[in-house]
Order: sequence, then C-alpha cells, then structure tokens
Amino acid sequence: MFSAPGDGYSRFPQACFAGIKKTDKETDKEDELRKRMKKTGDSLIEEDRKPGYNPNDGGVCIKGNGGKEGMLERCDFRQARDLMMEHVGPVGMQKAPLSACAGRILARAVTAQEDVPPFDRSPYDGYAFRAKDVEAASLQDPVTLRIVDYIAAGDVPHTGITAGTAAHLMTGAPVPEGADAVLPFEKTRFTDEEVTISSPVKPGSNVVRAGEDIRKGMTLCGAGVRIDAGLAGTLAGQGIFEPYVYKKPLVGVISTGSEILEEGETPAPGRIYNSNRYALQTACELAGCRSIYIGTVIDETDTIAQAIASALKTCDAVILSGGVSVGDFDCTPAAMEKAGVEILAHGLALKPGMAGAYGIFDDRKSDPSGGQGDGAIPVFGLSGNPAACMTAFYAVVLPVLRKMMGFAPEDCIPAKLRVRLSGDYSRKNQSARLLRGKVDLTAVVQEMQPAAGQGNQMLSTLAGSNAFAEIPAGTTVQAGETVDAFLMGDI
Repeated sequence: MFSAPGDGYSRFPQACFAGIKKTDKETDKEDELRKRMKKTGDSLIEEDRKPGYNPNDGGVCIKGNGGKEGMLERCDFRQARDLMMEHVGPVGMQKAPLSACAGRILARAVTAQEDVPPFDRSPYDGYAFRAKDVEAASLQDPVTLRIVDYIAAGDVPHTGITAGTAAHLMTGAPVPEGADAVLPFEKTRFTDEEVTISSPVKPGSNVVRAGEDIRKGMTLCGAGVRIDAGLAGTLAGQGIFEPYVYKKPLVGVISTGSEILEEGETPAPGRIYNSNRYALQTACELAGCRSIYIGTVIDETDTIAQAIASALKTCDAVILSGGVSVGDFDCTPAAMEKAGVEILAHGLALKPGMAGAYGIFDDRKSDPSGGQGDGAIPVFGLSGNPAACMTAFYAVVLPVLRKMMGFAPEDCIPAKLRVRLSGDYSRKNQSARLLRGKVDLTAVVQEMQPAAGQGNQMLSTLAGSNAFAEIPAGTTVQAGETVDAFLMGDI
C-alpha cells in the first residue's frame, strides 16, 4: 500500500474548470462553466467527431485556455472510448491447453485438417444395405436380407455389402462399402442371421456423409472469436488441443484518497470502505482479464505518480479511482502526466461518470522494440463515486480492454438494442445519462426495469443490473417509452 506523506498537491491545468469545487452530490455544472467562459474568454468548440458520436446526446467538447493541444474535454463518452481504442492492441498470443481455453479469444484462424466426419457413418443402431434391394418391399411382401457383418462404433467394416445382404451396425459406426442406406432397429424385424424390411428406403437415408459437418481445407473460425463450447468441441474434433489464444491483459487497480479504509483496518470517522477496488477487479475478471491490486494512495501528486509508474512496469492497463474532479485534492490527472501518461480526454459529458481522465503510456516512443503488446498502455482515471466509476468502466474502459483481449473489432463495442422502460425517469440533465437497470431478455420486446436509485455513489443499485439505457440530454422518459440501451457484458 502506498501511504508515503506528501508535501502538497498539484492542480490539473484546466482554466475552464478553475474554482469549481467538487461536491458529493450529483450536480450539473454546464451553466457555471458557460458563465465562467464568458468572463475568461474561453470558447466552446466541437472537436472532430469520432465514429459513434451523436450530437443529440448533449456531449460538448470544452477546450479552455488551459486545455492541452489535441485533448478532448467534456466529450461524449463514445469519443473518449474510440480515441482510447485507436491507441491499443492485443497484448500478445500464446499456446494454451484447450481444457483451459473456455472464454479465451482465438488468436489465429483455424483451418480444417480433415473431414468431419472422416467417413460415412450411421446415426443409429440399425442395419446398412443397398436401397435398391428393398425398393419393392411392403407389409404384404417384405424383403429379407442376410446379415454378413457386425460393426461396432470404433470398428471398421470387415466386408462389403452386395445384393441381398446387410450389415448390423451401431451408432457412429462406418457404413460399409456397397451400402447406401441405413434403417434403425425399431423399423425392422430381425434375427441373428437375417433382417426383414417392410417398406422402401430411399438411397442416402440415415447416412451421415463424410465431410457433412466440416470439409477439409475450410476455415473453421477466424481470429478474434471467443472460445465457447461449440468451438472447443470443433477444435478437439480436428485434434487441436493447444490453440493459439490472446493473452489475458493484466489490469492494475489503484485506489486514491486518504479516506479509503481497507479490509482489516479499524473503522474511523470520515473514512469509508474501499468498494471500488473490488467492483473494478471483479468487472475485469468477469470480462476475461487478470487483475492485480497495486494499492491505496493518498491524495498527493507525487505519491499517485509513483504508484502509476510502478503499475506501468508490469501491467497492460491501469485503472485509478478517485481524484479526477476539480477539487483541491484531485491530483490524479496531474499525477498521470507526471508518470509519463499522455491524457487524451479529460471529463465526459455524461451522468454519472462526468469526472475522469483517459490517457495512454507509450514506451515504444523511446524504445521501438519496447511495449507490452501491439499498442500503448491505457491508463484510466475514474471517479471515486462508485456508481460513476462503474458506469465509466462499462461505457469506456471495457471496450478498450476487449480490444486488448483480441476481440474482433465489431465485438469490442456492445451491440445496441431497443428497450421499453417499465419505470419513469423524470429528471432532466444537460448531459446525457446512462440509466442502469435490468433487461428481461425473455420478453418479445425487451423490457428494462430501471434501478431504484441512480445517484453516482449508489453502487448497490448496480448489483443485478445488466444494461444501461441511454437518456439523451435534456429529456425525461416515462414508463412504457422505448430508448436505446446496451448490455454491460456478455449475457
């Protein structure tokens, strides 16, 4: 745990936010920002819009006199997400035992090495014969065939089938040469020596042809696909028991704040238990990443920078919670810069989750052979308010991590769906809001029950939620209305 004393703090240089104090309540500062800009000469400008940016969501990019060149401020969350995704890539690949690959992402396309099934096979316990031998069979005039072979699953035929003969075979057994049809036991009458058939059978009936499932040379699966039960079975069927998969990114989690109380510490007035650490690590692990807790640091720029620098040595991504607003002790953005992180976006036009700093650390600039993967190391400074922290995680951080995990580009960003709200949300916000709740995926029209509380500190209402409904800026919604939504993860 980082707990070294500091000699002060460093304010993040952002003129248009200067003098606005951080509060515990969820308030919108847009009017205050605009008034201050009239006094200081700062201007509101629209940055280049990234893919997915919707101007109707109320996202405004604010760039004040103190803003850094090329840095987005108070931007739409999709802009911050897309900008961060441009700078990262998969963290590398490795061979892994198929038995340990559930949920891993395939790193190389797989081509079929053989047909599946590799031979014509029977799907039933029954008899194989020539269809033309029974084309005139009926109840009044059945056809009796002589049994010349017995073929168990895993066995091979011992003789071919000729006119007037049949083979007794089990499910999965090869169909012998000469036979072109199979009939299950229950549709025949039989003895140890003979089988009697009372109806015609078409050629090819109940024969699973070689290559019917997979043809040799075909692409079974491309890179970027999560290994599920079906893909695992398909790989095993080709004898691939050590596929190439992308490595799981290691995410370092850092908590900031002198008020943070860790497990085992004695409760004291003014201190709170560290919920963000466990929420973030659990979310990372469920997403398919590995996580490590770097520690808790006090609100002091040098100490936070030291923790970030330590995490950058071993981690593929770093997430901090706390210290990203505009109060006197909000030192995280300055600490990120001190640790060599280039901040790409500062603040989101979003409720909850407005406060935040998003940047990259690219050690390849000084050492082209360096880097821990195919891109820079993303560093996310998220709000200390638990629900705001986790909203920003799902909206911005998770898609970036999924790209680092090796997901195909189209699978990194959660797919949108339309949901009908079963409850009201009557508060107007000047920024877009992500309304958390639970979507019933069994309904013909997906219905979402908004969580009872939507405050940026109300982490408990995230439990049981599986989606965010997007409420455009300046609007309210009533029960029964439909809105855009996206799922928090794989359901």
